[in-house]
Amino acid sequence: MNLPSSISQVKNSALRPASVRVNRQLAAPPERVFDAWLDGEAARSFLFGGRGGDAMTQIDARLGGGFRMVRRRDGEQVEYSGEYLEIERPYRLVFSLSVEKYAQRDDRVIVEIAPLAQHSLLVLTHEMSLSSPTERSRIQGEWAVTLDALVALCAAVGAREAALRSVQPWNRARAGSGADP
Repeated sequence: MNLPSSISQVKNSALRPASVRVNRQLAAPPERVFDAWLDGEAARSFLFGGRGGDAMTQIDARLGGGFRMVRRRDGEQVEYSGEYLEIERPYRLVFSLSVEKYAQRDDRVIVEIAPLAQHSLLVLTHEMSLSSPTERSRIQGEWAVTLDALVALCAAVGAREAALRSVQPWNRARAGSGADP
């Protein structure tokens, strides 16, 4: 289920001039969703909409720690960097975001995750310095693709875990019968 995304102006002048918000429901518990943001391999697999396989990723997953990701886009290297401002596992992650190529400096991304039955609801808010509606729309689209890739990653991990659980009782029963593997 995809909830509607919206672009909204932030009224508080202490915040960035504009923000983008994207929501998704994921078939995974909040812990798995949260941890994917701080694990280099998982992050590389979804952060660029599933197209980050060749991205270089460095993550120092602690409060005050940072990240640096470099990927090729349109024949150029694009660097994304930031600092973790809040880490409240498994419900809230806040980080700064800078992308020099797009003149994005001092942006802030807020990832909020809530449990929803056996699933999670993720709300991502990107507060930015870019006031252009065209740039906000581009960024909203990129986050939508990124979160769709996270949905797919969580579904794939969940399917693997379910398959393993279905095999484990068979292996235990077989081990108890003295049969050879």
